[in-house]
Amino acid sequence: MYKEIDWDAMTITNNFLFQEVLRNKELCAHLIENILHIQIKDIHYPQAEKSMTAQLRSKSIRLDLYVTDVDNNVYDVEMETTGNRSVLYSDLDKETVISELPLRTRYYQSVISTNMLKKGMHYRHLRKAFVIFICTFDPFKKGLPVYHFTYRCKEDVALEMGDKTENIFLNAKAANKTDDRELSAFLSYINGKAATTPFTKCLEKETVRIKNDDGWRYRIMTLDMEIQDMKRRNAQKVKKETEKEINERVATDMIKDGEPLAKILKYSKLTEAAIRKLAKSMGVAVL
Repeated sequence: MYKEIDWDAMTITNNFLFQEVLRNKELCAHLIENILHIQIKDIHYPQAEKSMTAQLRSKSIRLDLYVTDVDNNVYDVEMETTGNRSVLYSDLDKETVISELPLRTRYYQSVISTNMLKKGMHYRHLRKAFVIFICTFDPFKKGLPVYHFTYRCKEDVALEMGDKTENIFLNAKAANKTDDRELSAFLSYINGKAATTPFTKCLEKETVRIKNDDGWRYRIMTLDMEIQDMKRRNAQKVKKETEKEINERVATDMIKDGEPLAKILKYSKLTEAAIRKLAKSMGVAVL
């Protein structure tokens, strides 16, 4: 049965609402500038929720927000939630998400770099790539509002490798632990508190406008139903495969015990052909 979306409960932490809000170039650029403390002349949207693949048989990824600036530097901004905070994506528990975040970041950077270089281009053509996770939880459990990672030398931590990649994780739970007023207000807003600054009030206004738009709601409901149907089909497939495994295990044990075919058919629920094939693979004949 289809589960209705609670539009009133939906906040900017919903992946799809977040993507749509940050389609506003001024808001998107302002957010990136606040996080990285840089100036951005302009940004471009190659594709919302951009799909990328490193090579033909590689795992593809879907990035929440993928933008470039006038110098072709890349900014991937991801909203990361767990449980039912994100209406459509609520599969993984917090511990699983936290343990996978560094590995996801590594893969995202590698895929972004692969897509940045075309055949015949030199490595020097690689531009800066920033992967930014906005988390509704503390991703590294150190209580910091921001975790900013670059590659550094272990023997001299002041020495950076200079590979032009940076990974940033924001912790909405630590909004009160930063002296940066803009960042604190943004993290508080992500954490469900009221908008208090001009920027967060603009985010809130855009959030309300979008989630009350009938056209956007229709697209999200359609996508949500497709996702729920896919989940049901996958669950049914897993259940079917599990039942098959159980039946094959029962049949295997009964074949080993020398049980007659009729009895194996009754208790394993496999077909005669499947039982004989299984017995043959075991080098045993059944009667």
